[in-house]
Amino acid sequence: MGYTTPRWVRLWLALSSVIVLWDVGYCLVRPRSFPGGSLAWIWAPYNMVPYVDVDWLYGWPAFENGDGFTNAQAVMNIVETIFNFVSLWLGDHPAAPVIALMSLVMTASKTDLYLLQEVFCGWCNTGHNPRLRFWTVWVMTNCTWIVVPTIAAAALAWGLIRDLSRHSARLDGLKHHAVAVQSPQAIVAKAEKARDPFPHAVGGAPLPLTFHPRDRPVLVVGSNRLAASRVLTLLEADAVVHVASGRELSELPEEIQWRASNKEVHYTRFSGGRDEWEQFMREQGITLVAVTDTLISSGAPSLETAQAIHAAANALRIPINVSDRPDFSTFTFPSVHRFAGADGPSNLQVAVSTNGKGCRLAGRIRREIAAKLPANVGAAVDNIGQLRARAKPTISDDDSITPLNKPVSQKGGEDHLRRMRWVHQMSEYYSYDQLAALSAGEMDSVLEGEAPYPLPHHEGGIAKRGRILLVGSGPGHPSLLTVAARHALNNATLILSDKLVPAEIIALIPKTTKLHIARKFPGNADNSQNEMMELALAGARAGETVVRLKQGDPFVYGRGGEEVLYFREHGFEATVVPGVSSALAGPLMMGIPVTQRGVADTFVMCTGAGRGGAAVQLPGYQKSKTLAILMGVARIDTVLAALTGPDGPQRDGAAYPRHLPIAIVERASSPDQRVILSTLENVAGAIQSVDQRPPGMILVGWAAMCLEGKGRVDILDGADEKEAVETWLAGERFRTREGLPADWSWFPSA
Repeated sequence: MGYTTPRWVRLWLALSSVIVLWDVGYCLVRPRSFPGGSLAWIWAPYNMVPYVDVDWLYGWPAFENGDGFTNAQAVMNIVETIFNFVSLWLGDHPAAPVIALMSLVMTASKTDLYLLQEVFCGWCNTGHNPRLRFWTVWVMTNCTWIVVPTIAAAALAWGLIRDLSRHSARLDGLKHHAVAVQSPQAIVAKAEKARDPFPHAVGGAPLPLTFHPRDRPVLVVGSNRLAASRVLTLLEADAVVHVASGRELSELPEEIQWRASNKEVHYTRFSGGRDEWEQFMREQGITLVAVTDTLISSGAPSLETAQAIHAAANALRIPINVSDRPDFSTFTFPSVHRFAGADGPSNLQVAVSTNGKGCRLAGRIRREIAAKLPANVGAAVDNIGQLRARAKPTISDDDSITPLNKPVSQKGGEDHLRRMRWVHQMSEYYSYDQLAALSAGEMDSVLEGEAPYPLPHHEGGIAKRGRILLVGSGPGHPSLLTVAARHALNNATLILSDKLVPAEIIALIPKTTKLHIARKFPGNADNSQNEMMELALAGARAGETVVRLKQGDPFVYGRGGEEVLYFREHGFEATVVPGVSSALAGPLMMGIPVTQRGVADTFVMCTGAGRGGAAVQLPGYQKSKTLAILMGVARIDTVLAALTGPDGPQRDGAAYPRHLPIAIVERASSPDQRVILSTLENVAGAIQSVDQRPPGMILVGWAAMCLEGKGRVDILDGADEKEAVETWLAGERFRTREGLPADWSWFPSA
């Protein structure tokens, strides 16, 4: 939507229209509108003055003399009011401010004419008034109809000009898309071109090629990191790489030094003019030159060196690229991505070139193209190459330009042509997954006609390959699910959930989706884990979209890594969807920061139980550190003994003071969330005094109390620790807080 009439201007148009119509009626029904007339009551404000005595154009003299100016002005006022009403009716339509501008200009100019007429007639209609009444009743009221419309018109004009300028700039940027007004000769020429049987060449485009420098000598001139990158690119193309620079080898990047010591490149310290470079290139048989930095000696200016190398390469007709100097380059290096194959790099490469206009942008475009293609597209290309190799011995490359679906005879030597057409059909219609999965036996069967390989749209009975997603459900509140997690829950066909995933999350799963919840209990954790992995694998093999739903984040004590490796071993690469970890969200939901300036500058997270329930070594005490312990509430006595007991293998570092604050966070972000606030000395008794609400976590450190009340952020500055704890707990052994903050009702819970 373009520029629209400002609201204050619309208000003026509406108000002025009512007043103007009222004035029009006064003029057109004279003398019945005059004092004593039958309609005088309608125009009581005029007649109270009375206005017939102020301005004789509105009074008896003009009426009795038959002066037509008054009624002529009234008719123009009607036209003005129509403009106002049309503008108001159009609202935000682009034409509304234009019509409003016309009306405002008309109002101001009409009133100007009225005043000028009075000036040039020597104040013949108003000069008889006392000065006060002249200025207040006649001048001020009439000037209002000049000043306000003029300001409003200026505002509209400025707004319209700015809007037109923006559109003009946009059109300038799209000139190549615009249909220009052409001369008759140009139109005729264009029509003749359209009748030509073949397209006309449009110059200015460099020629993209793939160059194969296998076993050919190439030269990299430079001593910077870009030179090392160019060397690697050329080595991957199997070229014989020479590196030249005016510096000692020891001054070059470590990568070039390493490759030279391993005989991967030939290094020459070299400097000279055009003749010396030409002789060097001729002696070495150089076929391509890449210059990355042209200041190869302390005495040679960069431009002169580049010119010398460029001239030498041109004299020998050798392609050359000089970094950041397109005027000295006959080719450019595109941004290249090489896709992985089944066994190492594949033959598929994607190259993006901006022809020197945007190298950084080329890299971004290349990354986005690579990210959108399937990971196995390289293996698909390699398999098509093998198919071509098997079908090609008796076929010509010219067949690659034959129409794809042209019928082919099955007789005699054309059997080989049929094989090649099969390759073309498969390249066009098969999915990348199917092409990447072709075995050597399947390739031979297809080409020999022993097992006709059907096209995908004829494959009604082929089972679809499923997928597995490890999805973090966050701490518990539905609004803390990521968008990706919510999408996975809505589109999965089988969901395998951990037991501790809150009911609020489970309630979001569509009723039609198959759901299995882990049968996990103390002593059965490993069996439950194995069962869930086997169910996920069976579902994926049956073509299901399987979601392994885990509380928090799959990789934060969620055993997600074990599942990734298990599924990979059985042929499935699981997609891992992050979740908000309770280690961070839990304290936050209780108003506890895990780091806080002046209180805690280090955050450490660990588990309270190792594999098979074995004890773990906890970190030692550090005043500025916050320690989060997951899966430790059920083992609180063991955890406290490790933290506060004598030095031993259960703790790596100093013992924790018994007055140190501790928070037990339970069911964080659920409606019944709770935090138990206490000290290491009293927390065990506090937990025994209340019913446990798993899952829970332990947070140890001064951060547990730093935002209570007015806050205490001076602990690291030497505050009295015991006095601070006494104030925090108000003399109690522990305190609890329950429930979500009131404002969390604003967030969706389903």
